[in-house]
Formats: sequence, structure tokens, C-alpha cells
Amino acid sequence: MTKELYGTMPDGRDVEAYVLSNDQISVKFLTFGAAMDELWMPDKHGNRANILIGHPHLEDRIANNTCRGEICGRVCNRISGAKFVLNGVEHKLMPKSADEQFTLHGAMEFNTALWEAKPASDNAIAFTYTSPGGMHGFPGKLDTCVRYTLNDNALLIEFEATTDADTVVNLTNHAYFNLAGASSGEIFDQLLRIDAEYYLPLNEDLCPTGELVPVAGTRFDFRELRPIGEVYDVNFCNPGAVEACDPVSGRRMTVETDLPGVQLYTGECLCEPFTGFCLETQLWPDAPNQPGFPSVVLKAGETWRSWTRLGFGVVG
Repeated sequence: MTKELYGTMPDGRDVEAYVLSNDQISVKFLTFGAAMDELWMPDKHGNRANILIGHPHLEDRIANNTCRGEICGRVCNRISGAKFVLNGVEHKLMPKSADEQFTLHGAMEFNTALWEAKPASDNAIAFTYTSPGGMHGFPGKLDTCVRYTLNDNALLIEFEATTDADTVVNLTNHAYFNLAGASSGEIFDQLLRIDAEYYLPLNEDLCPTGELVPVAGTRFDFRELRPIGEVYDVNFCNPGAVEACDPVSGRRMTVETDLPGVQLYTGECLCEPFTGFCLETQLWPDAPNQPGFPSVVLKAGETWRSWTRLGFGVVG
């Protein structure tokens, strides 16, 4: 593990970069947003490339707030109406904008926060952050830890959160991948498999309608490996195997998680659109307003835990 200064926040606080490496993979993390900034791996010929879409400088991360590799929370994805009811009390949240009345990624708190970093072992680093009670309308102080562990050809991401008052929690890492390399262009020809029977249809605000719709016979059927091919921003329900690969470089990644959803997003908001795809493991979007969805409620005194494992290799 190595450590260096990455940049300085406008208020003068230092942003640090940590690098975990082994014979195959090297990953750079930032205390800004507990972000994955770069991930270098070889192709089938042994040529190494960075497969994460990041930012060249801290100033770009601050100015272009598009969640590139950072942790999103308290509740990732969308909460419709920028409000929810918990224990009979309505909590009003910060909307995305005056024109878009939903809350996105917890009002962009965790991904822009400066986290504390501490090596957890020779191949692991832990980031911690405390969100004050009432921040952006969310009840309860939330103490959060995200631990990254690099083992051989896999990166394990472990989440843990506790609160002093009942609240809602749904954390994810919002990394954009391009398996051909970060500067190689659009990702539509890269291959994807998401072994899920159902997806969540969306309304005009891109919030779930509450229905579960079978993927069979729709453009959302990724049960067999096929090109990404189109623009997506959709949650798949209860996915089994998840994998992606680039047929030219041979780079392949797999996603395993204990969470019941994965959001496929093809990067329409990027400065160079569609040059990276996200596979965000999560509880389902708008769960605070959808009683039929898996719960995101965290009770005071309890601990929320989750894990996601990203595997990397080559084929062909």
C-alpha cells in the first residue's frame, strides 16, 4: 500500500490517495467520496490499462459532480417526491432541483464528503464518515465505514453503518467501467450478462412505478451474454450471476453481492457520454416510498452491513 497527496479542498483540507496493488491489479482510492479513482489490469496480451472512468484532478471531481467511483448515500438512487414517511413522521429531503422533485443519491452528500482513511491490513483500507442527524432531511446521525480489500483478482467492498435514531440506508459504489480502457470510447459493443428475471419500470422522473416486470421479451433481457447495445438506467431485481467483458481486449469482470438489486447505467451524463457503464449493487430505488420493496430502514442501535465483490480476469 502506498499513500500520497492527491489535492486540496477549497477549505484547505488535504485529499489523500491510497494505492493497493498485487501482481495483477492496482487500485487507487481517494479520501474524497471514498472513491475508486483508477483500476489497472492487463488484457489477454498482458497490456495493462485503467478501466475506470475518473477525473484527471480533484478540481474536476468537485466541479463535475457525476459520482465517478465515489460512495453514494445515505440512500443511493432516487427517492420520489423528495420525501418519505418513517414511524408516522414525514421527512422532507433536498430535491435534485427546483424542476426535478426527487432526491438523488442522498442529495449528493457522501460522494462529496471528505472521508477518514486508515489501513486495515496490508491489502485493505477502511474509510469512515459520519453524517449528522438531519442532514438534507434524513433522521439520525449515521456512522459509516466502507472497507476495500484486494485479494488476488478480486476487490471486496464491505459496508457498515450504525445510527442513533431510526433512519434509511442504501449505500453503493458508483464506479464507471470501460473494459477496453478508460479512453477507448463508447461501451455499447462490450458484453453483459445479468441473470435477473425482473426489472423495475420507471415513471417520467425515472422513479420506479412499484411494479416488477419480467425481462423476457424486452430489451432488458440480459440473461445471456450479449452486447450492451443501448442506453440504460434501470434496476434489475434479485440478480444471480453478473458479468461483463470486452471481446477485443478479453478483459472480464464479475459482480457478486448480498444485495437484491443492481442498477445498470450507461453513462449518459458523462462529459463524453456512454464511455463507461455502472453496475451499482443496491437495495431497490425509492424503497422508502415502496412498502412492497426490500426495506432500507435501519433501526437505532442496529448495524447495517452489506458486501459486493468485483472479480477481474481475461478470456480468449
